[in-house]
Amino acid sequence: MASKSSADKKTQKQKPQNANQNQTQKKEVQGKSKKKQSSKTSSKSSSSVTSVLCSFLLATFLLFGVTGALIGYDTYRAGGKFEASFTGQTLKQAGLLPAVQDAWTCSLKYSARGYKWAEANVPVYYQATSKALGPYVEFSIDFGKVLWNGTKKGFANVKVLAQQKLPVVADFIEQYAPGLPKKIGDASCAFCDTVCTFAGNAYKHTFEFFKTQVFVGKLSMENLGKAFNSTQQAAAQYYSWFNDQVDFYAKLK
Repeated sequence: MASKSSADKKTQKQKPQNANQNQTQKKEVQGKSKKKQSSKTSSKSSSSVTSVLCSFLLATFLLFGVTGALIGYDTYRAGGKFEASFTGQTLKQAGLLPAVQDAWTCSLKYSARGYKWAEANVPVYYQATSKALGPYVEFSIDFGKVLWNGTKKGFANVKVLAQQKLPVVADFIEQYAPGLPKKIGDASCAFCDTVCTFAGNAYKHTFEFFKTQVFVGKLSMENLGKAFNSTQQAAAQYYSWFNDQVDFYAKLK
């Protein structure tokens, strides 16, 4: 009886100990799962924040670029005078022209200086970079040539193998299906002839359609040539005006 009572006491003592161990294990598992969830949420939040920042910066640069291009075009239409442009007249009526004009002049001044610096120094850095990366570029070109030559040799070997094995395969098929290889060859030749004829007719009809229906009137070759020449002249004039403006604003103090 005494031994039974002592055994019962031991089992009663072991039960709460096992329960405590199970509770501690559950707490550890829950803590690990919470840490994993918190790490996942933090990584997701950081990635979302970076994506939002990148999109915001891109939208900001696009907005400033489009705004500057529109204001520059408006100033160009007004003869290069910002006050005479539509934007300048609107700001003058609102009483904001002096402050905006000072800020615009300051931005143009530093932009022109940056453009001049880039025009003078970018070729130097480009030459230094090309010299440093020249061997690697040559190695990549040579490696590409080696790969291309290997590919061509592989295709040539496959072609030779096919030429060697096709008669054997044709003879084997001829034994069990007389006349089948000839029928397959005739059908293939007829299919190729049909495809070539269809492609030639499609090209001919398409060329005639564009010649008689599309490239006529304003879209004729003569008018397109004139439009191209006028576009070249306008681009040359704008480029000269741009260089004059850069030189002028770069000299401001």
